Amino acid sequence: MNKRTNDGLINLILTALMIAMVFLAGNIIKIPTVGGFVHIGDCMVFISAVLLGKKRGAIAAGIGMALVDIAGAYYIWAPFTFVIKAVMAYITGAILEKYKKRTASVYILSFITAGVFMVVGYFLAGAIIAAGLSADGLTGSFIGGLAIAAKDIVGNIIQVTTGIIIALPLSAVVLKAKKSVI
Repeated sequence: MNKRTNDGLINLILTALMIAMVFLAGNIIKIPTVGGFVHIGDCMVFISAVLLGKKRGAIAAGIGMALVDIAGAYYIWAPFTFVIKAVMAYITGAILEKYKKRTASVYILSFITAGVFMVVGYFLAGAIIAAGLSADGLTGSFIGGLAIAAKDIVGNIIQVTTGIIIALPLSAVVLKAKKSVI
């Protein structure tokens, strides 16, 4: 096998591994909330971008977290989750790739920026779902959907903050392990 084939195989294996890790992290600990659940999967969304870069990290994060929704019977959320988590990983990876020297502050900046996107993304997705599913006058509109979706903002902030706290020290460990393998 030549180096290019070997690199492609390693990248494929790492991407598949991260899809599985994202899925497992999203399914291991689920804390029920009013409209769904809070989990620790966001740490693996961040790690996907750290390990794989913006494009493959986005693929792993999007697929892995959409599978969490499908496995949990939150089918209506799966397309939204796929896009939100993929973009979240892409944002993380894009910021990390912009800086040659990856300090703790660069990781924090990338994780927080992606986390803010996630909270806003799920807020808007929740409003769309609530407006579409509701038949009465108040919640049948997008404005009513925004009011309903607001209930999940605090849970999403807690979830992404937990993911950042776990991903920060884990990033260094994962990068060190990757360098020793490749």
